[in-house]
Parts: sequence; structure tokens; C-alpha cells
Amino acid sequence: MMLEPESRFEVAAPDGTPIAIFSGGQGPPIVLVHGAMSDHRNDAPFFAELARPFTVFAMDRRGRGASGDGGEYSIEREFEDIAAVVDEVADRMTGTVALWGHSYGAECAMGAAALTPNVHRLVLYEPGLGMPYPEGAVEAVEAALAVGDNEAAAVALMARVVEMTDEEVDYVRSLPTWTDRLEIVPSVPRELKAESSWVYLPGWLDGVTAQALLLAGGDSPPSQTAATHRAAAALPHSDIVVLEGHGHIAHRTDPVMVAAIVERFVSTGAAAM
Repeated sequence: MMLEPESRFEVAAPDGTPIAIFSGGQGPPIVLVHGAMSDHRNDAPFFAELARPFTVFAMDRRGRGASGDGGEYSIEREFEDIAAVVDEVADRMTGTVALWGHSYGAECAMGAAALTPNVHRLVLYEPGLGMPYPEGAVEAVEAALAVGDNEAAAVALMARVVEMTDEEVDYVRSLPTWTDRLEIVPSVPRELKAESSWVYLPGWLDGVTAQALLLAGGDSPPSQTAATHRAAAALPHSDIVVLEGHGHIAHRTDPVMVAAIVERFVSTGAAAM
């Protein structure tokens, strides 16, 4: 039986945007940050696995799900949102927290960890800051959105931007949350532009004290793997674990396996099973 979040609350971001958080489980705290074309509902099976050893706090990023949105967008606002959530959870749970982020959410979580001392473990699944996209990929998403074809835009995002396999794309389209994802797609181009234009500044993450674990899919495209290694190199204390036989969404296709890796790392600091 899938565990549903037990409660919901909101945190005000520094710019006043309300950020919704859904919590459940029992144990030390972990904050979950979803990726693009998602909100907290898309990771429900993963939430359920993590809620066995942890108290899980799954947020909706700005412009998604139950959260509000601000004015002019920048990825730095997302960093601030997550840091505010982490600080609120740390206050409620009277201690530091673990922080998980997937894809674009991993990038945002990484930036948040530079803004707060309340993260003691950081798990990042294929952050892509500065990753070059295949030629015409982003334009294909925008062209589909311009004619109101959210489904074509979503498929273009997965297949051409993220370079997911046909099997992964079919899996995501088969999920009951597919319709919800299509409603989110129009907000994705702003994130793609922020991601692709990113340049790591020297020393940006030097103040991150959390031990970091970066997850990389063994079947992910080389550009994604290279971006994950750049992120690891920018963090002071990091290890990389390769998920052999998986691509960009192993926490959805095999949530039990990924949750076990996260639990071991958060509990012991060990990077490998």
C-alpha cells in the first residue's frame, strides 16, 4: 500500500512566494526536491519508501502544484526557496536535515546547500547545470507550446532535451500523473534556459559543509554524466555512485533500490551499498 503524505504546511520564500510542503513518515528529516515537469506527487512511490526510515518533507517548487509563483524568474529564487524550507524543517525537527534533489531539483538543492548550514547530507541525482542541449531541442519544446500542444512539448523535453530512452518516455507517459505533468510543461522553458546558461563561479560552493552523494545513471547520455561530474567537482565533500542499468529516473523505476542507497548514505555517510 502506498503511503500518502500525512500533513501539509507552507513556508514563505524570501520574496513572499508561498511554498507548499507535504510530510509523512517517522524518523530523521529528509527534504525532497522534484525535477522539471513534476511536482511532489510524481515521486509518491519514492516518498513511500523513504517514509519508512525518515520523516519526509516533499516540497512543490515555485510555479508547481500547491505552491505559488513569483514575478521575474531566476534559479537563485529557487535556491532561496529550498533554503527557507530546509531552515523551517530544521527548526521543527530541532536538527540538521538531509536534502535530496533530482535533475533540475538537484541543481536547486545544490544551490540551497550553499545558503544554509542546516544540511548535513546532500543527495543529488544528475544535476545538469551548464549542460549543453542537443541542437534544436529547446526550440522544439517551445514550438510545441506555442501551438498549445503540451503533450508534444513534454515528449520533446524528455526525448530531445533530457535524452531519455524510448522505454523511459513510455514509462512516464503510462503513469497516472501524466495529465498533471502536461499542465506543468509551460513553466519548463524558463528552467531550461537557466540551466543551459549556467556557469560555475570559482568558490561558489566552497561553503557547503554537507557531505554530498551524486547519483548518475549508467545508461544516461555522456552529456548528463559529464554535468554530474562537474557538479561533484564543485562540491567540497562529494562522492559519485553510478546506477548501472538505469538512466535518469531510477528513483521512479526502482524506488526501493534508490531509497536504500539514500538511507545508507544519510545514516552512515557510506556512498556504496
